[in-house]
Amino acid sequence: MDKLEIKYRTYFKGVPPKKIKLKIPGWSGSKEHGDGSKPQPWHCVPFVEGSTYGLELIYPFETECIVTKKDGIIKFLGDFSDESPWSENGDPPFSSFAQDHYGFTSSLNLKPPEGFSIRIEPHPRFFTDTSDTVPIAVPGHIQRWWPRIFFVVFKSPKEGEKHIFKYGEPYASLLVVPSKMDYDLKKMSEKEVSSMSLREDRILKSKKSICKHSWHDHVGNNFDDKYKQLNKICGIHGEEHLDEYLKDIQCPRRNTKLIGNFVKVKNETLQNKKKKK
Repeated sequence: MDKLEIKYRTYFKGVPPKKIKLKIPGWSGSKEHGDGSKPQPWHCVPFVEGSTYGLELIYPFETECIVTKKDGIIKFLGDFSDESPWSENGDPPFSSFAQDHYGFTSSLNLKPPEGFSIRIEPHPRFFTDTSDTVPIAVPGHIQRWWPRIFFVVFKSPKEGEKHIFKYGEPYASLLVVPSKMDYDLKKMSEKEVSSMSLREDRILKSKKSICKHSWHDHVGNNFDDKYKQLNKICGIHGEEHLDEYLKDIQCPRRNTKLIGNFVKVKNETLQNKKKKK
């Protein structure tokens, strides 16, 4: 897998972006995982992969700032006079310049590879937060040529609510994406529809053979890890081996019910092919 090189420079106490990691216990959920427990965000593979795909922006100021709104006016509560040389008179590194929105300096200048841009998004902890105190970053693209420290825009809290910025906590996430992208949407061919339908049917019929973990939550809903196990197959051997695996586990004479065995057999096959070459 190729790596994307991102160059950066910081201003004042700016912190370079960091790879997003799950926080358990924390915004990713608690450690519980079994019969009677509540479903947690980290149980969901698509959420885990999506949440940890990008980088996070860290609040670098030691002064905590609380953003509120009263009578339609956004206010920033925090004395930044000790954050020299940022502000000798205590002005916060925030500003309200558009209705129901405010901005904050990232203290960063980022330079992605040629042809790519920096995309700002809400941090994944926003989607699991129940306190309504996590900042809501507004999506935006920052082009490679921009030479200045950039600021991040946020949607303001509702009347009576607040956003809290604390030292060391992530306040937004970023992705490195192609600067220009065109999409070509096409309807699946009959062959593709048939193939996907067959795959779906095999997954439903082979659920017990696929899963390594099945459990019921605190209200009786059933959860299992079939997506996680099938995702392992695709990750190691590619999608082309998925249908072969699903076909194999439906055939008793082929001792391939366990994903671990399937992976082992495939690894040995690949090694033998390399030796023949």
